[in-house]
Amino acid sequence: MSVKRDEQLFVHSCRTDSAQGVCRTRGGESCAFDGAMIVLQCIADCAHLVHGPIACAGNSYESRGTLSHKGILHRRSYTTDIGELDIVYGAEQRLFKAIELTIADARPQAVFVYATCVTGLIGEDVRSVCRRATESFGIPVIPVEAPGFVGPKNLGNRIAGDVLLEFVIGTQEPPLQTPTDIVLVGEYNIAGDLDLVEPLFHRAGIRILSRITGNASYSEVCQAHRARATGVVCGRALINVARELEVRYGIPFREISFYGRTEMSRALRSMAEMLVVHDPAVIERVESVIRDEEASLQEELRRYDHLKGKRAVLYTGGVKSWSIIQALMDLGIEVVAVGTKKSTYEDEEKMKAILGPDAPLYENISPAMIRKLIREEGADMLIAGGRNLYLAIKEGIPFVDVNQERHLPYAGYAGLLNLAGEISQSIQYYEREKRANAPIKREVEKDLRPVLINPLKHSMSIGAAIAFQGIDRASVVMHGAQGCNFLGKVLLTAHFKDPVSLNGTKLFVEDVVMGGADRLRDTLRETESKERPDLIAVVTSGLAEVRGEDIVLEIREAGISTPVVHVPTPDYSGGLEEGYVAAVLGLLGLIEPVADEQSFEHASRKIILLPGSSLTPGDVNELQLICEDFGLNPVCIPDTSCLDGSRAGHSPVSVGGVAVSELIGCADASFTIAAGASMAPAAERLLERHRIPFEVFACLSNLNESDRLFTLLERISGRPTPSRYERQRRVLRDGMRDMAVRFGRKRVMLAMDAERAFQLAALLRPMGACVEAAIIPVATDYACMIDAERVIVGDLATLEERARLSPPDLIIANSHGRQAAERLSVPVFEWGFPAFEQPGFNSSVSIGYRGVMDMLCRIAGQLAH
Repeated sequence: MSVKRDEQLFVHSCRTDSAQGVCRTRGGESCAFDGAMIVLQCIADCAHLVHGPIACAGNSYESRGTLSHKGILHRRSYTTDIGELDIVYGAEQRLFKAIELTIADARPQAVFVYATCVTGLIGEDVRSVCRRATESFGIPVIPVEAPGFVGPKNLGNRIAGDVLLEFVIGTQEPPLQTPTDIVLVGEYNIAGDLDLVEPLFHRAGIRILSRITGNASYSEVCQAHRARATGVVCGRALINVARELEVRYGIPFREISFYGRTEMSRALRSMAEMLVVHDPAVIERVESVIRDEEASLQEELRRYDHLKGKRAVLYTGGVKSWSIIQALMDLGIEVVAVGTKKSTYEDEEKMKAILGPDAPLYENISPAMIRKLIREEGADMLIAGGRNLYLAIKEGIPFVDVNQERHLPYAGYAGLLNLAGEISQSIQYYEREKRANAPIKREVEKDLRPVLINPLKHSMSIGAAIAFQGIDRASVVMHGAQGCNFLGKVLLTAHFKDPVSLNGTKLFVEDVVMGGADRLRDTLRETESKERPDLIAVVTSGLAEVRGEDIVLEIREAGISTPVVHVPTPDYSGGLEEGYVAAVLGLLGLIEPVADEQSFEHASRKIILLPGSSLTPGDVNELQLICEDFGLNPVCIPDTSCLDGSRAGHSPVSVGGVAVSELIGCADASFTIAAGASMAPAAERLLERHRIPFEVFACLSNLNESDRLFTLLERISGRPTPSRYERQRRVLRDGMRDMAVRFGRKRVMLAMDAERAFQLAALLRPMGACVEAAIIPVATDYACMIDAERVIVGDLATLEERARLSPPDLIIANSHGRQAAERLSVPVFEWGFPAFEQPGFNSSVSIGYRGVMDMLCRIAGQLAH
């Protein structure tokens, strides 16, 4: 039988001996309806109404990465959503009414109405309804008869092209014509590709009169017939449009591609060669643009020299199936296998022209085949569409999406840089995954201004008060002026969203002049008699410390029986983190040594947990649960998990936390786990006084340290990791690979206590993000180990100053950092102390496999803003 060229779509590769016994077309994996929508929905000032059941519109809604500056209707979905009765009795009246409502809602330049499988099967006369609607409403209502069952996606593309030729092209005249007007056919502005290409044509003096259809308006498509030349970007989809423009209007065409340096330069030259009869100087202008761009690109690509010699497996379709090959070769990457299942035979010939007659083309592409090719060919990466992303994630294969789901433009010279960056980022992510980076010590800088502006720092007394909230039935007495107690209580209550009990000695002028010993003694006695706590903690303010009171003597002279822990916390020294550590060291002093050290044996199941101030109450609870799942009995000092919002009612003493009796008797613990770099001194104290071995985890907010924790717990308990944590680890690993593209090359600035900054930097770096600066309030011993480009002791004004000089993609800071972020118009992720506006902060989990996954998802969500 004689077959037209376009009909090869159906007859080639019919394999009646296949398992299914059907003919598989070479026109793409989706249907004709989808193909028509891909072409036409880019026209963003037109409404697109799907006539059929919900699946067609629902499954395709916002599934394409096309961008537009001409309207928003390409992102607005309309459907008749027909039901069973419509199928039985017909839905043409429903369609007419839907067109009326769509016009009223969208106020479009035109309406495209798409027939679907069901409406095509029941014989809906979409064409006549559209004709009647055009007459009734005074705007074009255009039928698109491409139900899915008529063929593959490519056929739908071409049906859409025929629709444009029949109803749109040639119906309007341009207000202005130039000798270098061109029309681009088959370019859909995926991820903004055209934004990188149009300026090149503009610099060469070439005007894009019409785009079919990426970033197009309805009127410019109508005017396409007045172009001087046609560039066919995806011939697989719309070659029929280019041929008809040539036949009807004498407009010459050439097939071009914008992917890669070689193809972009060839595209510019091809268009100039067709236009030279109208503008003899166009070739010279084009060559000037090419020289400048290629010279600049060559210099920019030097930082990606490490990609040379890498090997890739490619699986895509259309123009990308051969032009991405050329783009990869421009980067020095060898293409070792190409899947052709979604390619036409013309595409295959172009691949062979680039790769040679023995091009490694594979038609039978399946997930198993992709895995086999990557393994056998020693490929370093998979370049494919988004549906293969999760195959790559599961197999641990570097991956770059080049299809319509992507988020970065790859067209033009700048697009090649984007592609190189994405490939480099993906490869480096998996290389980082395979090795643990050695810590790098950095110099800690200091902002030397004599004034703090928008302070990041909080007092030691606040840190100590937080720690003592983790002791059941403890009462905290803040020895200082009335404001110390009042403002501290307000701050802690606002952060924890729970009543926090703080007592104060409320020193006034006479106490300061004459001495405040009586005030402290009276407060201790009153606290014991009224509140009957199991522990009283005395934290001293700068006022009490400067006066030089003998606090130990005053506590002894109070004559109370309740145990008292005194923690010096002067405002003029250290910060929140230092106060918290001082409180924990004070609590460890309550532990009673064993009576007979000679015959003493550690309890095999009891362990001590020392959570740092950086852990949320939810983190502390998660750490306890993990240990309990290994059959261990953790004693948490302090147990701040009680601050997660679970307290019931109001009490003058702290409720929840570790009991004082349990704290006193934990000298027989077999091991100590310090969760936070600041907790190392406390762990060392337990070793010195009670011979309890320890391990410090500076950060439990990344995969490697979480792995180390679970390995340790297996060793301590003698039990394997429970299966649910194995599952959480798999979910996290997949999630990290999936989200790497969102974090890669993102610039982040941190402003928070040093321990939190340490954890956040350790979370972000493996994801490929660059922590440009970590602003911390106090220079701790481990601050030099924070994995940031710069570690600066400063305030929130320091953050704002640095961010103004080099705007980051995201700021992570406490609630007060939001002001700076808003002034700079930079997204902010609220984390740290205080966190007034972060819902669920205190119950959130940021450690272990589950917590790390949750943190990455939260931060990725902010990066997407």
